[in-house]
Amino acid sequence: MGKSREGMHKMETRICESCKHMFRYIAGPVICPQCRAKQEELFKLVKEYLREHPGANVPEVTEATGVSSKLILRFLREGRLEVTEESPIALTCERCGKRILTGVRCEACERVLLKELNQIKGSFVGKADKEQTQARMRFLNASDYKRSR
Repeated sequence: MGKSREGMHKMETRICESCKHMFRYIAGPVICPQCRAKQEELFKLVKEYLREHPGANVPEVTEATGVSSKLILRFLREGRLEVTEESPIALTCERCGKRILTGVRCEACERVLLKELNQIKGSFVGKADKEQTQARMRFLNASDYKRSR
């Protein structure tokens, strides 16, 4: 009850990576709400163009839509767009180099990383459980107390 509203919802002021204006940052990409809305419109434009022209490459999409190739590739890496097997747009897994259709890693590398993460998580959980068990307070019932005297 004694906490102020400011302490409950800490917000930072950041500089938008796109327009360089200051804004109240909460989470996610460091872009202001106005630039985020503009990028959403550009995303819709690219998505629609690719729906109508499935064989288009990045330079074609850039020329037709005016959206930078850097932003188009970011949409692909974020998993918001996916290319077809026949597409001339080539993405590669950042771990093994295999061709992928979207994201940053292939399914096999995702599975390996997930398995490794679960193993690490399991070792921490097991360690925490053991420490918690050792730190528990023990209670004697009355009959145990009488026997020990």
